[in-house]
Amino acid sequence: MQPIDNVCTLKEFACSQCDYLTKCKYNLSRHVDSCHGLTELKCPHCDYISKYKYHLKVHINARHGSVIFKCTQCDYVTKWKRSLKLHMNVHHGLTQFKCTHCDYISNYKQNLKAHINVHHGSLQFKCTQCDYVAKWKTSLKIHMNAHHDSTHYKCTHCSYVTTTKPYLKVHMTDCHSSTQFKCANCDYVSKRKRQLKTHIETHHNTTQYRCTNCHYVTKCETSLKRHMNVYHGSTQFKCTYCDFVTSYKFNLKTHIIAYRCSTQLKCTNCNYMTNYKSHFKCTNCDYVAKYKGNLKSHMNVHHCSTQFKCANCAYVAKFKRYLVRHIKIKHCVKVNQ
Repeated sequence: MQPIDNVCTLKEFACSQCDYLTKCKYNLSRHVDSCHGLTELKCPHCDYISKYKYHLKVHINARHGSVIFKCTQCDYVTKWKRSLKLHMNVHHGLTQFKCTHCDYISNYKQNLKAHINVHHGSLQFKCTQCDYVAKWKTSLKIHMNAHHDSTHYKCTHCSYVTTTKPYLKVHMTDCHSSTQFKCANCDYVSKRKRQLKTHIETHHNTTQYRCTNCHYVTKCETSLKRHMNVYHGSTQFKCTYCDFVTSYKFNLKTHIIAYRCSTQLKCTNCNYMTNYKSHFKCTNCDYVAKYKGNLKSHMNVHHCSTQFKCANCAYVAKFKRYLVRHIKIKHCVKVNQ
């Protein structure tokens, strides 16, 4: 077949209610749910509301525990059906898939299929129009769309051709559509409704969100929420040693470590003072470490009496890995650690 110019071979999923395009079907589903609305699902036990049935199910299992899945072979109990299924496959092996070429056994059909494709290559997907052969069905599908797809969508106004209908729709809108969306506040014109909406929100949005506690004003609701959490949050963490206040516990912890805002602890045997209760002291010198690992490294470097000597030359190392590397590089001998 002769190649055709301007052919788009990547499959896309288009929203039926707006100009949204995506290469992933799952993304389209999420877009429809979030932008075009779904029926809200309410929890029968509390005020929890969700747009997604799965989220509601997870909430009920986690908070109210009304659903319990029991194993019929042992005492195992779980709130999740998926966990029970995994338990049954792992511990009771109800369904096992065996490889016909070797001793490989799996509880999952997909794993067996992948094993055969990788190790035995008996499963092959052949192209019916050429000599192309693939181990994966998706690879063959991509090949067919790219090289042998007979379905083409042609533009009635120009020579543009594509294998996907959404691409043709976008082309018609951008190049040949007479429909225009005009801004009521300025001279801005767009062929896409979504672009006009973005323009209005950016340049002419009259809605303002004001903070009830100060003079802060913003056009974005999320910015107001972030401002309230940071500056007027109901939960605040105060430093007990200075005037520092934050809405986040992690920030308070970082502040205390950075500015040493903690009680000074004195040694009962000498004048040593520290901000930390746990310290690891070297028994051979004055070195003090906050972490045990740091003390161990210090001991190995400065006070370690163990030495690893090379049998072929005068090289001496404090660490075995250094000696192994030396033997490999200098004497070209492989050492089994």
